[in-house]
Amino acid sequence: MKMYCIFSKEALKEMNGIRGKMTSQAGHAFLHAYWDSEKRFPEYAEAYKNSDHAFKITCAVDTQIELEELYSKYMDVCGITKVVDSGFTVFGGPTQTCVGIGPIPMELAEGLKHLKLLT
Repeated sequence: MKMYCIFSKEALKEMNGIRGKMTSQAGHAFLHAYWDSEKRFPEYAEAYKNSDHAFKITCAVDTQIELEELYSKYMDVCGITKVVDSGFTVFGGPTQTCVGIGPIPMELAEGLKHLKLLT
């Protein structure tokens, strides 16, 4: 079982290297995707909670459009969330920064393996 936080490079660029903003957004992604999983895919949430390894993977795609495509693709597969920053500090207004996906069994995550890790 794994969880993913996937940022758009567009949002990362606007964050201008502010690590606190980035880590807060990732925290929202992981937590809210897990909460969604507890409601809609409780067997995945339970398996993740009881696993020996709580894998969390952070990746990036180029555009907001790619985030939307991933959200649509995994909406009925596992827990998922869109993270939209309110725009009070870093962004000029509400901005989707990332999506959280999971927990998801590895065999259902094939479409995520091609994503580039955030380095």
